[in-house]
Amino acid sequence: MKKVLLNPNPLRDIGFECTKKVVKFFQDNGVKTYISDKIDGANTTGAETADFESVAKEADMIISFGGDGTLLHTANQVSHLGVPVLGINIGRIGYMAELESNELEYLKNVLVSNYSVEERMMIDVSVQRSGKTVYKKTGLNDAVILKTGIIMTIDMDIYADNMFISHYSGDGVIVATPTGSTAYSMSAGGPIIDPKSKNITITPVCTHALTAKPIVLSFKRIINVVPQNPQNAAIAVSVDGDPGFELMHGDTLTIKTSDKVTKLIHVKNTNFYDVLYEKLSDRRFD
Repeated sequence: MKKVLLNPNPLRDIGFECTKKVVKFFQDNGVKTYISDKIDGANTTGAETADFESVAKEADMIISFGGDGTLLHTANQVSHLGVPVLGINIGRIGYMAELESNELEYLKNVLVSNYSVEERMMIDVSVQRSGKTVYKKTGLNDAVILKTGIIMTIDMDIYADNMFISHYSGDGVIVATPTGSTAYSMSAGGPIIDPKSKNITITPVCTHALTAKPIVLSFKRIINVVPQNPQNAAIAVSVDGDPGFELMHGDTLTIKTSDKVTKLIHVKNTNFYDVLYEKLSDRRFD
């Protein structure tokens, strides 16, 4: 381990308190630490400031400080580079993060290569309009198609490999990866998928039909979502919680497994089900 890039969320890591501890740890052990020069206050952390993309290309690992949103943003920034990411939770649940902010002692494992790297599948999301691609994004968690108005419901036809699957009428649809199955999809009644599986889950949101159920598809399927609302309907797609892209009448949304993957670092001897119980059990909120 020679070079580590740090990606803190200043709104979570107030005063860079956790980041500074990590900087000191690595510097005390002869590891160079870097932080993006675009982050306000980065020069107070003790790490060397530099261009994020340039350092990411050469880094042995990237550490994300914040909640799941910060980790998702980090994953989307570096998935094309293949550099692994370690999440340190400074959020509320931080389900995807490997460490809590009070577990920094586990960082010693990376110094002696006592860690594993798990690959998580991602999805490519695009919007076709009048024969042209007008939107493209890659996500680790999900693509959420939702109404943006208050009263109106939205209608969508769902296809897989050009085969009609279902028609949904309601508030929207969530198309999730196994990683995203424990996020919004789970809250909407979707199944929990082992992250080592390769599946795509389609979960309807507040549908107006007794028979509307989540569907689990092979990762090889190419999914098309075709809104069926009138031209004045307000619909948008949001990938991994981004601000969203407005869908117009006649658009087709395409979702498929990406060639990119997110590499997550594990330094603790825990498994998916341990974390599932610890962070998502009702007991956590007692």
